[in-house]
Amino acid sequence: MRKARAPRRPAEIHAAGEQVFRFFPDGVVLDVLVKPAPGPEKGRAIATWLNRDSPLGGVHVARYDLRDGVVSFTTRSHFLDGAVEARGTWRGGRLVLDLREAGRTRTGVVFTRIWPA
Repeated sequence: MRKARAPRRPAEIHAAGEQVFRFFPDGVVLDVLVKPAPGPEKGRAIATWLNRDSPLGGVHVARYDLRDGVVSFTTRSHFLDGAVEARGTWRGGRLVLDLREAGRTRTGVVFTRIWPA
């Protein structure tokens, strides 16, 4: 009998405006704000300094869960004292998340993959 294969976990960086998430295959996600808002041309540079082994100040480290195509994780707010709950899906190189923070929910926030190109 074959073991069921675990879902493929991403090794990608996604950005929506200044908000950037870097996902690692082992379930770690790094969360940072980058100004000005980065596009794909900045993805490689961000990949070199957004490092899980020695995260810079302002980088939040969290763990994500990926089940049945749905990703979810909880990170810390960059502006308020509290948590940000994220839940969504990957669709064709885009990460679409609902973000809940301090009782407010932003739905359908589109994060574009900026690395790898």
